Amino acid sequence: MGRRVFRRIVLICSFSAFSLPVLAAPPPEPIVRLITEAARSGNAALLQSTADLAKKTYPASTAEIDGLVASLKANAETTRIARAREQGFFEGWTGEGEVGASLTTGTSRNTSIAVGAKLAKDGVDWRHKIIALEDYQRSNGNTTADRSLASYEADYKFSGRLFILGLLQWEQDRFAGFNRRFTESLGAGYSLVNTPEFTWQISGGPAWRQTRFVSRKTDSDLSGRLATDFLWNITPTTAFSEDGGVYVGGSDNTYFSTTAVTSKILGDISARISFNVTSESNPPPGIEKTNTISRFTLVYSF
Repeated sequence: MGRRVFRRIVLICSFSAFSLPVLAAPPPEPIVRLITEAARSGNAALLQSTADLAKKTYPASTAEIDGLVASLKANAETTRIARAREQGFFEGWTGEGEVGASLTTGTSRNTSIAVGAKLAKDGVDWRHKIIALEDYQRSNGNTTADRSLASYEADYKFSGRLFILGLLQWEQDRFAGFNRRFTESLGAGYSLVNTPEFTWQISGGPAWRQTRFVSRKTDSDLSGRLATDFLWNITPTTAFSEDGGVYVGGSDNTYFSTTAVTSKILGDISARISFNVTSESNPPPGIEKTNTISRFTLVYSF
């Protein structure tokens, strides 16, 4: 009789132990500090990877860690919006500058210079982007590449995903067949993906282009513009990007694409390898339709 009672008690206790829910546990203080520091860095991919690692290490604290991350993101967004409302046009800009150069002497004499800058300001309703690029190459006394570009884009955000845009752009590229080209475009865009790992935007609209070719011919026409802007944060320190698009419908259609891999070296300094392709459907006689530029540059983010 005593054995039966004992077995029944053991069985009940065992069933109760398996049926009890796992009690949540607050994450250790060092983990809280690491997640908080990752949030302060402003690097969404770093914050996500830090939180994922913390949840794998302390699975009993998963809910608390998710709550902490959500709270930090909400506080950061509230602070950003409040600060943006107080800033003037020339305040609150972030961006990067990149530079690369090489010089070869002796039997072969080659010079290569690549300089660029990108600025962005993400306000409450408006987002602004400024881009400036210069690529120059000279080989054995002959210029083999000379491309310049400057553009300004203003986006008005209807929601977190939908926006309308206005674009002004100037460029010159004698090896693509034109001495100068002005582009004015209006359109709309949509953010297909917006996560710490991936961002992907598409946009499109009409564009008015005025081109002066190297043949001294000038042309003005209306085109349709389609563009894509993709970013993949492979790790907190390495990113893959693809910016490309096309102008179609005019007398000279244009395709452009820049593919890049950027990896942090130290602090705000990164190394970047990029490959640029531009193609003109109807260049002047003697001009190749497609031109490419490969770059290795150092990038400083600010």
